[in-house]
Amino acid sequence: MKTFKWAAVTLLFFALVSIVPGHSSAQFQFSDISPDKEYYEQVHYIADLGIVNQVSKFNPGDNLTRAQAAKMLVIASKKQDMPTPAVDFKDLKPGTEQYDYASRAVELGYFKKKSDGSFKPNEKLKRDEMGYALSVAFNLTEKVTVDRPLMLTDMKNHSFAEQINGLYYGGVSQGDAGKFLPNDYLTRSQFALFVARALNDTYKLPVKLPEQTSRTYFAKVATGGDNLNVRTHPAVTGDVVGRLKDGDIVEVIGQTGEWLLILNDGKNGYIHSKYTIDIGTEKPSDTEGTTGEPEEPEVTDPEITDPEVTEPEEEWDTPSNTSGLIGKVTANSLNIRKTPSTSAAVVGKLTAGEKVEVLSLDGYWAKINTKSGTGYIHKNYLKLLNKTGNPLNGRIIVIDAGHGGKDPGTSKSKLNEKDIVLKVTKLVESKLKNAGAKVLLTRSNDTYLSLEQRTDYAKKHYAETFVSIHVNSASSTSAKGSEVYYDSSTNPNATESRLLANKIQANLIKQANMADRGVRDQRFYVIRNNNVAAVLIELGFITNADDFSKLSSDKYVELYAEAIYQGLVQYYSAQ
Repeated sequence: MKTFKWAAVTLLFFALVSIVPGHSSAQFQFSDISPDKEYYEQVHYIADLGIVNQVSKFNPGDNLTRAQAAKMLVIASKKQDMPTPAVDFKDLKPGTEQYDYASRAVELGYFKKKSDGSFKPNEKLKRDEMGYALSVAFNLTEKVTVDRPLMLTDMKNHSFAEQINGLYYGGVSQGDAGKFLPNDYLTRSQFALFVARALNDTYKLPVKLPEQTSRTYFAKVATGGDNLNVRTHPAVTGDVVGRLKDGDIVEVIGQTGEWLLILNDGKNGYIHSKYTIDIGTEKPSDTEGTTGEPEEPEVTDPEITDPEVTEPEEEWDTPSNTSGLIGKVTANSLNIRKTPSTSAAVVGKLTAGEKVEVLSLDGYWAKINTKSGTGYIHKNYLKLLNKTGNPLNGRIIVIDAGHGGKDPGTSKSKLNEKDIVLKVTKLVESKLKNAGAKVLLTRSNDTYLSLEQRTDYAKKHYAETFVSIHVNSASSTSAKGSEVYYDSSTNPNATESRLLANKIQANLIKQANMADRGVRDQRFYVIRNNNVAAVLIELGFITNADDFSKLSSDKYVELYAEAIYQGLVQYYSAQ
């Protein structure tokens, strides 16, 4: 009886393994592919899906033909049941299998007819044509930009450059020694690898993206007198878009290998790190000639034209009447204006810590009571506090879920940072709304936003607090715990940011029992380019076993959200 039970369990185990993506079938194996081949699992994976026929031999070293590729891509993209389009081919007859798949592939845009009207079904497929077809079939096209540079150097100026760029950043193909070899013919085993990677994240190649959310710093050009080229992408094949002189100082906002992504005169580009010296997070001129009084920015209604940035679901009228609202001055010296304009006459001044009665809010401006009547002060330099009721009621809080869309952030075991932080963000949003806050999310779904779009969004909607949520990673698996960042280099509300960071960090330690890595002053883009209390939270390390178990747990995701919420409550409760 025991023998029968164990046999049944064994059969059930192998049956389950055979249908799990990422495992080859236990019931079928090509006779000409041994398990030690790098493509063994991927070939059998696509065979299990019916993309290739389960026959005795796969012929992995044979060149792939256009007809074979068309059939495999149509099946892989689940378009085999679409009606057969009426496409006129010079060399294919309707009713044949090659015609059926070729016509679908052409109709779907995977392939194009030859100039003479033929399909050339038996013509060997080149890698560039394959890359184009794969990119279209799986929507992998990627524009060549500073943060997605063309890493495969032999695709420069190629008509399929964006499609091959998409394969690179999609983890499908990273070429050979930095080259894609577009004119080489493709083998069946290579194509199987590419299709499996496009279909299943298990097989994707790891992609190191240029990191723009890390610490930024200043670097001094040190060439010994020569000029230093600024290039479009991190390789000597990148186009030269500028030149720096020996001794020039630039801001480093990211790095790819030995190449630094810099910001110089408002433009991005890459320079080689060999010719630079890190001079720290403070630009020498930044500390000269500063005054205690913050600048009052021109009051405008900035607009974001990128269609990916959505308007908030909830709108509110401005100016808004307030009741029982006071404002605590956060600047050393703050002008009181006669009217809500930076060009209006100054009728008085306030100093840090003073409290004023707020009569109404209109965009960036707060109308207040003064000894000599009413006046206007810039809202960015006020901490708005409710005398009664919930301290969060009416506060405009922007929650920024890091990464998103084509930028997954850090990941482990198919769990992506972008998904973790979005879950936490939505829970924080719900808690804040229940408290009466006016909550705005930079993204509420799996959408990619640049760092600039995130800060612009906050400014457009007159945010009073900005909270960016992230997950950490490290090369050492022993690194663990939460940490919260603020910026004192350019953010005029550095003190308030630090206070908010301390409240949130204390709650992360208490609520989620996280190791305490402290509150840190760093130049993260989204907090240094904000002008209100702004923090960046690293919930924990996905690379640490203990932290990973929490980050992947719905229970702890709720605890993270509660900790952030309580931190905001306590920050706005402090009078």
